[in-house]
Amino acid sequence: MSLKFRIPAGEKIVVNGAVLTNSSSKAMHFSLENDASIMRERDILLPENAETPLQNVYLFIQLMYIEPGSHEDHHKSFQDAAQIAFLSTTDNDERNLVFEVVGLVGEKNYYAALKLLQKHFKATLPPAEESAG
Repeated sequence: MSLKFRIPAGEKIVVNGAVLTNSSSKAMHFSLENDASIMRERDILLPENAETPLQNVYLFIQLMYIEPGSHEDHHKSFQDAAQIAFLSTTDNDERNLVFEVVGLVGEKNYYAALKLLQKHFKATLPPAEESAG
């Protein structure tokens, strides 16, 4: 079964590490017919925007997901970031989140780990930022 996407004009996506830009003035529709790592521009965290320990965890999972050729380097950085994120908080919910994310990464389920962190980030946004995003 294929995965169908609609990419608005000007938006970028990453497919297996390749950046694709919809350069037309109209939305692009396409179907992904096989397994691939895909991220929409709005879900990509740029290194300069990773400001918290959990955002650093997200960044390195994202890199493992979209750059599998550099997995070993990214995995080591992920391990360091996860340790820092765990040690930087005393909040049990955040510590449990780090444990869950580490488990998903151990299973190579990067997509689920990213979605879990996205859900956490959205839940912890102040109300004004949540409605703007």
